[in-house]
Amino acid sequence: MSGEAIALLVVSLVVVWGGLAVSIIALARRPERTEFPHGWEHEGGPEDRPDEPVERDT
Repeated sequence: MSGEAIALLVVSLVVVWGGLAVSIIALARRPERTEFPHGWEHEGGPEDRPDEPVERDT
């Protein structure tokens, strides 16, 4: 392998494993949300939905 290939391999490994490490650290600091904004309930049933459909501009 040439020097450029080894350098690219090292940079790629640092990016991938560094991203994994940062993700693990972020999850360790804030593992789970305890409160959700209005409308984001997990157990929302049909009674929580508005009668009219929501219009979205796409």
